Amino acid sequence: MNCKIQELPKKEIAAIKHLWEKLNQMHYHDSIYFKDHFQTFTFEKRCNDFADLNDEEIKINVLMDSEKVVGYCIATIKKAVGEIESIYVDDEYRKNGFGKKLVKENTDWLKKNKCKKIMVAVAYGHDSVFNFYMKLGFYPRVSYLQLKE
Repeated sequence: MNCKIQELPKKEIAAIKHLWEKLNQMHYHDSIYFKDHFQTFTFEKRCNDFADLNDEEIKINVLMDSEKVVGYCIATIKKAVGEIESIYVDDEYRKNGFGKKLVKENTDWLKKNKCKKIMVAVAYGHDSVFNFYMKLGFYPRVSYLQLKE
């Protein structure tokens, strides 16, 4: 596979919508307690989280196979805390190291921007990604529980 990683301007974030929706479906499938959240969570709602960030506080990398976007990683900086907000690589491109490269590009950017902490949140039930993140140096530190009403 001859794929390349390139940066995507925030204003072009819609280019990853089809992949984000696949990720949201995966979270819906894996969710044990909050399927209703993922069922009603839209790409537009997710993008609202990024609306107030300036270009220096968000990095979007995409994995390109020719002209086709087949993966992405979004990182943000808020008050010197870096976060891998979202990552997805299409099934047929997995197990080729692309996810690792996407996360590394974004964590390098977060470190360069002097983030005091770099974090990633994992939806409960989506435990299959823990090994991936742990190979990249991310380890569980705390679990947050949310009141379900």
